[in-house]
Amino acid sequence: MSSTIDNYTGPRHQCSVLSLAALMVVSSLLLPAAGQSLDMPMPRTATNAAIHYQRAILFLSAVDPAKRETLLKPIWEIVTPTSTEADLAEVDELLIESRHAIRSALVGTNQTEANFGLDIRQYMIASYLPHIHPMTDLGRLLALHGMQRQSTGNWQAAARIYLSILRMGRQLNRQTTLAEALAGVEILETGYFALGQWATRCPDATLIEETFHIINAMSVDMVNPARTLRSEASISKMRLDAMQDAFPDGAWAEMVLESLGAKFPMADHAGMRKAAIEAASKYGVPREAFDDKQSFGRYMRNLRSIYVELSKESANCLTLSPPESIQQGKAVFAKYESKLLPTERASSLNPGKTAGYFAVHQAELDLLRLVLAISAARTSDGFPADLSVITGRFGGQLPSSPYDGGDYNYEVLEGGKGFSIKVSKGRISDIELPEIDFRYLTAEPSQ
Repeated sequence: MSSTIDNYTGPRHQCSVLSLAALMVVSSLLLPAAGQSLDMPMPRTATNAAIHYQRAILFLSAVDPAKRETLLKPIWEIVTPTSTEADLAEVDELLIESRHAIRSALVGTNQTEANFGLDIRQYMIASYLPHIHPMTDLGRLLALHGMQRQSTGNWQAAARIYLSILRMGRQLNRQTTLAEALAGVEILETGYFALGQWATRCPDATLIEETFHIINAMSVDMVNPARTLRSEASISKMRLDAMQDAFPDGAWAEMVLESLGAKFPMADHAGMRKAAIEAASKYGVPREAFDDKQSFGRYMRNLRSIYVELSKESANCLTLSPPESIQQGKAVFAKYESKLLPTERASSLNPGKTAGYFAVHQAELDLLRLVLAISAARTSDGFPADLSVITGRFGGQLPSSPYDGGDYNYEVLEGGKGFSIKVSKGRISDIELPEIDFRYLTAEPSQ
């Protein structure tokens, strides 16, 4: 059998020749034409919005600080009916210098999620969040960019930019800390104002109507105060855990000073511990709590249990209507206030105060939806005389004030040339709720 195989050469050689010929033909067809090259694949755009926002913040930090000062003011104070040509020229210069920041920020708003990479363990020691204030600056910068597009008659592009601000604010509201959520609300307020003034001037009723429906779809999850406060309480609990674990040889003294907002001494470890005990005692922490690990652990466990119960009751009351949330939140905080260290951070856990802040946000969101509906209903005779013509856009029931459940006050101005809609100021328990008044009147053409 082996000799037969060894001596058999015909078909095997013939097949090899045919295969080689076929391979040469195919290879010749696959050879690149002259001048072609092989390029490395380019990376895809990062899907984490925070990466683009951090890039935008870096770009914005390179802009002339004097020009950036404009962004320290609310958007409704930057561009006003009394703004001069010189004022608007300064805004244009800011936008030109910030163009790279604008592009990066807009890419970020198109992403679904934003993860700023907050290291909770590091946050236990240093609670400063460096991205918060720059993010609010970016929100105002985008609003100015939208107004520039609006001034050239590009109403659709302006609307898209304003909606991107809302996505940015919503992304920040989904972060871990209360400080980030409140910054997110501030960004949302910027977007609400920008869209409101846009709607009253936009000549395209269909575009306004479409924007109205988009806002309605987004409004169901713009903010979540119960989740935010529960997360903040969890962070406070984790901080207490970290302090307990660090006592007596770790960085517990630094954590205590940071949490109390106390001044850091130029001292060695022993001096730092002494300063921490002094600072804590001023807030009612008994000095004997620092005697040994057992005493410190006992004090921390007691404080931790208080935070856990406070967070549970706070989250429950923040699921109620704004007036009920404020009233019950105040009662809940009064129950625990004397057991908490009287620090600024502890006061931020007041569910009544948090409920009041988010009630104001709800009023601003309602006003935006009403302004969009009113603007979409405008005819050649002007804005509608009353709100009955827009009731159908809200399913037959207009939004009511989150302050007291009353109606929003609407007034048509100068025979339909403009309108005013507002929520009157209120007071629930000791929480003051401000009046919010949106007013528009068609400017008379200059002679």
